Amino acid sequence: MKSPLAALSALAAATLALTGCGATQNSSSSTASASSRQAASGKVEVFAAASLNNAGADLEKAYEAANPGVDVTFVYEGSAKLVNQIEQGATPDLLITADTKNMDKAKKLDQFSGSETNVLVTNKLVLVTAEGNPGKINSLDDLKTTDGVVAVCKEDVPCGTIAHQELKKHDITLKNATTESKVTDVATKVTTGNADAGFIYTTDLAAAKKKGVNLGSVELTDVERNEYPAALSKTGSSSETAKKFNEWLKNSDEAKKILTEYGFNTAQ
Repeated sequence: MKSPLAALSALAAATLALTGCGATQNSSSSTASASSRQAASGKVEVFAAASLNNAGADLEKAYEAANPGVDVTFVYEGSAKLVNQIEQGATPDLLITADTKNMDKAKKLDQFSGSETNVLVTNKLVLVTAEGNPGKINSLDDLKTTDGVVAVCKEDVPCGTIAHQELKKHDITLKNATTESKVTDVATKVTTGNADAGFIYTTDLAAAKKKGVNLGSVELTDVERNEYPAALSKTGSSSETAKKFNEWLKNSDEAKKILTEYGFNTAQ
């Protein structure tokens, strides 16, 4: 039979053991809770082709509304300039270019070396004319004779690469061209009447019409749709927040709905 003192000692030891177990469980619970909060919050920086500007704003709002702890920031520029900024040390979590050529260039950089890419959407170049068609441009061939100002992206920017290929294919030398660094600048030139025509994407044409600007358009029948690949950087790949946002962009019906509303074709 145990003495009262021995019984008290045993009771104290048992109490300490239970307290320690409870502390371990509480600590484990706190760690899991903190991990959950971390996964559901944080910042995501996206470098995106300028033609994603309008859709991107809605994507950002939709995702942040569903994930209150997340702050998504889109930085829009011509694809070539985005890659150049990464070459100079910029570290976005996610990159979306308007062509595979610039993404391939990015993947040669340390930040994107070995990154997996997926085609997020496709788009198509179109020739548009200013409201009222002051340059009387009704076909691609009319560019051979017009004295009107025609806006074109720089050749290293996807919209410029395609436009210059199209001009060369049809043996067209523009008499009065203005060169822009990104497709949104071309769209602005035409919508404001500072250019008579310009090469932009069908998504930019749709955005202009949404704003009430009635641009004319000439379909470029021999131009193929260009792909918009997306890839996480090494920084993004180490962030649960960035990875979840990338998955949402790729797979959610909500993201696809927003992108198609702005004229993009979502990848199959």
